[in-house]
Amino acid sequence: MATSGHPADDDRIFFKEARTLAKAGADVVVLCARGKKPPAKPDGVRFATYAGGGRLKDRAFTLGQLERAIVDQRCDVVHAHEPDSLVAALRAKRRAGAKVIFDSHELWAGVAAVRFPRPLWPMAMAAYRALERRWVARCDGAIGASQAISEYLSSLLGPERVATILNVPVVEIFGECGERDWGEETVLCHDGSLTFERGLRSMAEAVRLLSAKHRVVLKIVGDVFGDEKTWLESFIAKHRLEKVIVRTGWLPYEDVGRAISPCHIGLICFLPSPNHQIAAPNKCFNYLLYGLPVVGPAYPQSHFAILEREGCARLMDPTSPESCAEAISKMISDRAGTAKMAARSRALSREKYRWEHMEPVLLDLYRRVLR
Repeated sequence: MATSGHPADDDRIFFKEARTLAKAGADVVVLCARGKKPPAKPDGVRFATYAGGGRLKDRAFTLGQLERAIVDQRCDVVHAHEPDSLVAALRAKRRAGAKVIFDSHELWAGVAAVRFPRPLWPMAMAAYRALERRWVARCDGAIGASQAISEYLSSLLGPERVATILNVPVVEIFGECGERDWGEETVLCHDGSLTFERGLRSMAEAVRLLSAKHRVVLKIVGDVFGDEKTWLESFIAKHRLEKVIVRTGWLPYEDVGRAISPCHIGLICFLPSPNHQIAAPNKCFNYLLYGLPVVGPAYPQSHFAILEREGCARLMDPTSPESCAEAISKMISDRAGTAKMAARSRALSREKYRWEHMEPVLLDLYRRVLR
């Protein structure tokens, strides 16, 4: 597992994929940037580091170190998790003959595009994809973290060499919860880091509007940082929302589930961008595990649209606090309907949105690549 930008104990890389492969009998090493602390319980996974990491522009200057570190591991398969680690893996493939799997957590063309002014997004995406096509064509397999990403990768590699592996939770680590009480107060949940691009302003204003009509709490299971933290603390103080918007602080992966489980509705408010519009983020599947219906953005190609069709999500305009507040208010007012959505959330989690359903997909891709 070659990663330049993720921590050693990243939930997808370590807790899901690496542990699954080690359990299946593979000798797995997570190779990451120096200074990334490995998990206390490695579960049969080894860890190694190289001199690199940091911001993308800094990582570009340490591709050679990452390439040499990959070659030194003498692996049969290099599983790369970012575009720059993919480039290093392909160089190592040329030198050492290892097979390469590209795990596309994001629509990277969209991630690249938003670094430029909006009018330049189509041009930036086209330029990036011209490079990415050359890289992916040299891969032996690829993984998409959403159906839309997998469809794009399949257009480059063919569907027989691509797998969709959703960022669903590991139940043995997260745990499950029983029925929760829902009294006068409704606890809304946002799981993970909450940034402006992920709709911090819209979400905070929507909660302010809701608090005039309902007893609500927005529980940020995670935190806000930098400019977002400064803005949110000012917003809370200005509107006296100290008891309405609360943060748990950053939690270890194994503690996230316990923080989500008492909540009633899960929120996702991604603002429009090419990557967000095809998203299937882990937070929406974490919500389902605990029976939380999802309020998410109305993007037709995203997994939020799939969840709406499956009966456990309500969609809204993430750029409009009023639209977000209205969607939540309807769910609070229609307790019976929301309870049905909650039951549907739990059922879907059991049926297909847990890591136990992704494990055989990952192992089958490895078998195909090695064959």
